Amino acid sequence: MTEVLSRRPRLARDWSLRLKNAAGGGMLGVCCALLTLPTYAEEPAERAVLTQVHAFDIPAQKLAIALINFGQQSGLQVTVDPDLLDGLQSTPISGQLSSEAALSWLLQGSGITWDYESGALVFRLLQSSADGPLELHNTVILGDTEENSFMGATVIDRKAIQAFPGANGDITTMLQMHPNVQFSTEQKSSNTPGEIDPADISINGAKFYQNNFMIDGISINNDLDPGAHGYGETRQFDSAPSRSHGIALDADLLEEIKVYDSNVPVEFGGFNGGVVDAITRRPSQDLHGKISYAMSRSEWTRYHITRENKQTFETSSNEKNQPEFKKTTLRGTLEGHFNENFGALFNFSQKRSYLPLRTYDNGYNSPVNDNEQEQTRALDNFLLKTYWTVNDRLSLDTSIVYAPQENTYFREDYRDSGYTNINGGWQGSFKAIYEGDHARWTQQLAISDLYASRESDRDDVVMWYWSESKNWGNPDATSARSAEGAFGSIYQTQRSVDYKLKADWQTFNLGTATHSLSTGIELGYQQASWEREDAASSVTTLKRDNGTSCGADPLCSTGLMLNGMNRQYASAMMNYGAGQIDMAQKKYALFVQDEIGYGNLTLRPGLRYEGDDYMEQQSLAPRFAGDYDFFGDRSTVLVFGANRYYGRNLFKYRLADGRQAYTSRYTRASQTAEWQLASQNKNMSKFSTMDIPYDDEWMVGLNQRWFNTEFQLKYVNRKGHDQIYRTRPYYNLDAKDIPEGYSKDYYAYLNAGTSESENLSLTVTPMRPLRFYGTSTSLQLALDWSRNKDAYGSTYEAGLDGEELSGEDVVLDGKRIAYHELPASDFNRPWTARLTTITDIPQWNLSISNFLRYRGAYDQVVKVDPDVEVNGEVLSRYETVATPAAPTWDMRVAWDIPTGKDQAFFVNVDVTNVTDQVNKIASRESVSVVSYEVGRQYWLEVGYRF
Repeated sequence: MTEVLSRRPRLARDWSLRLKNAAGGGMLGVCCALLTLPTYAEEPAERAVLTQVHAFDIPAQKLAIALINFGQQSGLQVTVDPDLLDGLQSTPISGQLSSEAALSWLLQGSGITWDYESGALVFRLLQSSADGPLELHNTVILGDTEENSFMGATVIDRKAIQAFPGANGDITTMLQMHPNVQFSTEQKSSNTPGEIDPADISINGAKFYQNNFMIDGISINNDLDPGAHGYGETRQFDSAPSRSHGIALDADLLEEIKVYDSNVPVEFGGFNGGVVDAITRRPSQDLHGKISYAMSRSEWTRYHITRENKQTFETSSNEKNQPEFKKTTLRGTLEGHFNENFGALFNFSQKRSYLPLRTYDNGYNSPVNDNEQEQTRALDNFLLKTYWTVNDRLSLDTSIVYAPQENTYFREDYRDSGYTNINGGWQGSFKAIYEGDHARWTQQLAISDLYASRESDRDDVVMWYWSESKNWGNPDATSARSAEGAFGSIYQTQRSVDYKLKADWQTFNLGTATHSLSTGIELGYQQASWEREDAASSVTTLKRDNGTSCGADPLCSTGLMLNGMNRQYASAMMNYGAGQIDMAQKKYALFVQDEIGYGNLTLRPGLRYEGDDYMEQQSLAPRFAGDYDFFGDRSTVLVFGANRYYGRNLFKYRLADGRQAYTSRYTRASQTAEWQLASQNKNMSKFSTMDIPYDDEWMVGLNQRWFNTEFQLKYVNRKGHDQIYRTRPYYNLDAKDIPEGYSKDYYAYLNAGTSESENLSLTVTPMRPLRFYGTSTSLQLALDWSRNKDAYGSTYEAGLDGEELSGEDVVLDGKRIAYHELPASDFNRPWTARLTTITDIPQWNLSISNFLRYRGAYDQVVKVDPDVEVNGEVLSRYETVATPAAPTWDMRVAWDIPTGKDQAFFVNVDVTNVTDQVNKIASRESVSVVSYEVGRQYWLEVGYRF
């Protein structure tokens, strides 16, 4: 649900006495309506009553009291049993809303639904009594959560999260429903179905690491090195893999997922793409719990592998090909209230993936070493959350999220080469909401500790020549080596303290216009570090002779080799010394926003001012959104906006400067000679301050309600500026200008990139479910078209050569174009159609969900060799690889088996790619490399809830 921006605190102490008196009579007159899709609303007059817009302002409080306030402000009246509301809390609402939208927000998470029958609102629980079947209910799939969200905020609520065939169950999987979210073309490769990492996403064409991921309004972005995804390809001693999600949450922990993709309010910053806010669950009033176990495996999966790669795939010895896997997920929840005002929730999930692989490539079996090893993936989530309603004015929330991830790997053809990539971390937060006389004050304080590290079994690497004593390698291979060792341990950490204060001021009138003012301040402190605690080494040269002794030298071995010699010893090696690089950042932000209502016109101007002492830059981001309600009933609304979004500068830019200085090369003349320092490495990356990348956006949209269906058409145009990439300054520098201590071909990061994206989307959502023989079906159709230009590579590590840096032309499919006109290399499907349906069959306690997606054909751009000469100029050459459309159908079948009141066994079956479509993936590296998406795959989950 989008954050309510216009609120006028109003206490309900007088109404609480009235409620107690009314409750004694057994029935309470209150006013009600609900955004959850109404069952029957046939008469236009009745429908008009529900869609009529009023000025609502109801703080969070006891639900019974909130409904009394709702009655006064909407003019609607119904009768409801007060026992139905006992112990329930409301969600705050404010602003110009329709009655049904306001009550939807008010009843969010209460477990109460309603039908509109013959002009009356009838309320009921979502579940029946103990002697009846569990009643399934309608599901709002995806949509705006308030009438004046300016088409910028959408939500995936808990019911949709539970119903969506999400398989892995991570947040980004759920975002497949969103028309402004793009996924990597390699997201669902059939070569790697055993991975459990959440997918990268691009919102409106922005870089996947320039979104703002949040938990309950607090950022969890990993800025250590989020573009470094080589989880199983850590071939360097001085780096460790990373990802854009600092904490990868399981969707089962969530109440809802908010996505802000355009017209984003000023309280959010630090992004070029969008904001994804994961709202964790509130505890139920009564004691409830759940335990479940889910599984998928290679035997339940259809692989699509090219004929040329089949043998390599089946005898795979690295994580690039995963012919066998087993994935499991264990989840559990315990929640409830200790008393009327204090509740707590504990939730956990444990995801595991087991990947048996060969130790050696090409199917080789060593007679003296293990020929099979198992890689593993482990992702845990633990959430402890409490809610305390101190009094009518003050509520306090606390939460602790702990989400470590440990992925184990080994190096093919190596012995004793195990290492573990460690990601994730924890976050603790405290939130206080105070209903003052003139404003609602919301304060949040959060502490987080994130890491992206590697722990290795060994700190040294030696590639011995195969011999009778070093005999675990393949003697028939071209290199005939017996390698051993790993790259040593690297620790990267990011620790943060963040504070946010927001004030939503009482709505006031100025002339004939109403003003709802929001102001706020953010303060943050971050420490980031890169550290190698223990030195590591790699032997680069081995000499061979007929010596007969090695003494105590660990880098020497005797044993007959294939060339007839008997001894080998290290004569040169690289030493990666212990060292540490630290940095700290202080940051701040101020924001102000005013929502102005003037008749049918609503405007929302705002400003966000940010600064930090890392890049020593300040930015001022203007935001402006508005809508015009043509007929005053929200049936036809024109939406518009113009906004600027400043992103983040990553810590990698600073932490990369100085690593190579810890590396040196040693040599020795003979096996008994002392090691001598041959050379000291110079730094390969130089840090300098840069501007902050930013995107300028303008958008226009139309929201039309017609025949009980909502049509939302939206166009978003984004232009990116000052995007960061790296290059070698020696393209433009003389040798005398190279800084001391740096290699002549060192890298530097600079603001060299631009981008442009156009995004057109249409969503069609019936405002009531389709009824057929006792079943109820909610559905949504979402279409999008996009065009992205982003020639400078997929991440900030994409190097620009001299020609590219100077903006020279290139040749694409034989046509000369400007370099910056090249299409984006990823997240580049031109159009997609999505249909989501959720069908409830109450008489069978069954729910069936379908997600059908058709991704249009596209051309993948690949750089090829050699370059081409055009009119005497040598230009880089690119070609496009035609990639066909990709249709998929995912399905979930959920079956409840009631065992008593509020208790049931349940079974969920997910089937992804139901029709087993063969969908091609074109490589971004080569025109000749082709792979395919994973085929039909089954997931089974069984559990018990009480």
